[in-house]
Amino acid sequence: MLYTFLYNGIKIQQLNIAGIQIEKFYLRLDKKLILKIQTLNLSDIQGSSSTSNDLEEQIQYLKNFHLLLQYFQTIKIDHIIFNDYQANLSYDGEHFLVNLPQIYAKLNILESSSQITINFEDIYLKEYGIYYHGSGQYNLIKNNFDVQGELKFLDKKSYKILANLNLNLKGDFNKITLNGFSDTFENINFLLPLLPPFKNQMLKEWIFDNYQITSAKIKEFFLELPLNSKNLIDDSLESLYVLGEIQNAKVTFQKELSPILSPNIQLTFKNNTLEFHPNQPTYKNINLQGSQVAISNIFQSPTLEVFIQTKTPLDDTILSLLESYHISLPIKAPKAKIDTNLALKVNLKNDSVTYKGIFKAEDAQILSNALTFNSESLLVSAEDNLIKVSAKNVFYGDFLRADLNFIINTNQKTIDGDLLAHSFVLDKNSPEILAFQNQLLPFEVDFSSNSQTFINLPTINFQGILQENSSLKITNLSSLLPFSKILKEYQISGGAIQINTKDFKEFEGKFLIHSNQQFLQDKNNKPLETMLLNFHYTPDNLQLNSDDSNFKFHKTKEKRQLELTNLIVVLDNIQTNTNSNVNSPLFVIGKNSPLHFKNHTILNDNFSLSMVGDELKFTLKHKNGEAQVYKKENYITLDAKEFGDAFINALANKNIVTQGRFSINANTNPKGALIGKLRILNANINQLSVLQNLMAFIDTIPSLLTFKAPGFNNQGYYLKEGNITFGYNRDFLAIENLDFNGSSIDIQGKGILSLKDQKIDFYAQLITAKSLTGIINKIPIVNYITLGKEGKISTGFSITGDLENPTITTKTAQDILLSPFNILKRVITSPFEIFN
Repeated sequence: MLYTFLYNGIKIQQLNIAGIQIEKFYLRLDKKLILKIQTLNLSDIQGSSSTSNDLEEQIQYLKNFHLLLQYFQTIKIDHIIFNDYQANLSYDGEHFLVNLPQIYAKLNILESSSQITINFEDIYLKEYGIYYHGSGQYNLIKNNFDVQGELKFLDKKSYKILANLNLNLKGDFNKITLNGFSDTFENINFLLPLLPPFKNQMLKEWIFDNYQITSAKIKEFFLELPLNSKNLIDDSLESLYVLGEIQNAKVTFQKELSPILSPNIQLTFKNNTLEFHPNQPTYKNINLQGSQVAISNIFQSPTLEVFIQTKTPLDDTILSLLESYHISLPIKAPKAKIDTNLALKVNLKNDSVTYKGIFKAEDAQILSNALTFNSESLLVSAEDNLIKVSAKNVFYGDFLRADLNFIINTNQKTIDGDLLAHSFVLDKNSPEILAFQNQLLPFEVDFSSNSQTFINLPTINFQGILQENSSLKITNLSSLLPFSKILKEYQISGGAIQINTKDFKEFEGKFLIHSNQQFLQDKNNKPLETMLLNFHYTPDNLQLNSDDSNFKFHKTKEKRQLELTNLIVVLDNIQTNTNSNVNSPLFVIGKNSPLHFKNHTILNDNFSLSMVGDELKFTLKHKNGEAQVYKKENYITLDAKEFGDAFINALANKNIVTQGRFSINANTNPKGALIGKLRILNANINQLSVLQNLMAFIDTIPSLLTFKAPGFNNQGYYLKEGNITFGYNRDFLAIENLDFNGSSIDIQGKGILSLKDQKIDFYAQLITAKSLTGIINKIPIVNYITLGKEGKISTGFSITGDLENPTITTKTAQDILLSPFNILKRVITSPFEIFN
């Protein structure tokens, strides 16, 4: 019944369903449904108050309508009415045609599985005069489309083609992206319908009128349409990107100025900014390559930004160009090639102008009123009466290499700025004296006087008066501590400097120095806290002398020499100069100047030290003793002879010996250890912790009292001759062999001392009854029975623990118990010894 009913067709003259009014409704079933409606009025529908734009709704209607097309053979709706919105559409089974107030579209739709191929035979956006022809695919599963075609911009009156763009569209029904390129066209006026009306006439002139061209071309175009946006046009323009090219252009910046010519201009629109990048532009035959123009914030607060770049002397042509923008530059450089970079901003709403002129030069002399600058690199920016100067690699003789950043006030004749001293060296051969390295120093200059120039560097308390006989002074020497290695090594706490010079090549003056240094002391062991040094400097010579001549320093290009007299040198507090730039030989001479090292004193009548490259030589004399030290890289040799007890006791910081002569010889082995031999002659050893602990230990064991004899008792140990073979490195002192020959006791042993924790592990033998053994050794057989093969009475003991308070242990008790059995054994075996 339904089929029969539909086959015969349904005709309704007028129908009203849920607010939808339909006139002349006709529906019939052939192979598929055939639908014809004269009028479809949707005005009374009370839908949601969507604020989406019309284009989004139209596309959504098309999307939903497509779902019905597969059931219809023919669809024809003559009038679709929604409030003031009217349209019509038709579908013949192959072509779908829709005519909306803003869009006319004729489509051919082919469907296969999950994809619909759409041929856009005619798409015309009536409001913008844009015609589109192309084809694409719509994916039913992913619900997106990809369309390629051609876009033509038409004159809406004459339908003349203004520009032709190759255009691709991708997206879904939430967002559409458009990109493409164009053929050559005559101007960009076709963009006017796409842009909102211009409220600012100056902005419109700069975009469309202030230049003349022969042709143009869009190389690249991109636009994103957010269909869900409430402000489709504005939001779309945020994403608009256009890369174009203009041929044979004439651009006019100011009506009273000649135009700037360029054979080619690259035009870029992005981020609401239109940029002009001319290629090989010229202004009155002056090359302006690098100059450009931009209009920023076009749709909010449009600003014209002009950037002019050239390299030319500051002649009348450039100055007139600057003056047209009310820029007065009080500098002259008629012989130098100045890189000029002028940035101007013109507010297109109120025509106000702000600017910043930048001028660069290399190896140039720039004149600005009374000041003359010589620099390898110079950057000057001018604004009103202020001149900002940035000078790179400013040289002054061998003293200064610096960068300058300062502002010249041409009205007040003052300079305020900063000096970045890459290097300021008082003496390039002795940078340790005074050198600035990458130090920022603020300064002030007053050149209002014609005869004097006043300079002030407040951070280093420097004041200078530049005149015929210039004077320089530093009121607080501690401000130079960061820049002087010598001042740091001397731990300067204060002082003052006064220097005079006529030519800035030769200087003389005085240094008053207050120091906290601890490495130079007077004979009362008090550090030298105050020194007054006379100073004289030429590029080839530097001299520093104290008033009492106890301290002298002399430096030339060939060497550095320091002389010390009647001073104590504390070696622990000396900081080694590791400056790789100081390569000149160093010589130090001391007279009656003891050396202190880790609570030890090295007495001397005189000493000398020389450092030439990596080679060090040191000699020292004290009474009859003489020592020599030689070091090269990791190799060291030491040779010291005939030193007395005063030298040894001072070195040990205690009275450990009386009388005697001491010698030592040592060399570095291939493994870096110092191997040597110490020899002692006719010395009495006392106040030695090891010896004292051994005596105390003997006192506690009666069987050992026989070892206490003249020459070996609580008063000390008299040594006729002693030899110690040792090995030394940073961690250990190894006694390879100790052989002491005393008046009544001999000592032989070996062991090791840990230098890090001052622990000792030593084993030795005490050999006694030397007078008795001398007689018995002359009696055959008896000497063997009584003393054994070695012919001596001895006992072994160990020394362990802390060096200052060692522990003594011995095997004497065992030796005493076994002694009768040893004698009995030797009686039995004595006949064999007779034959021997």
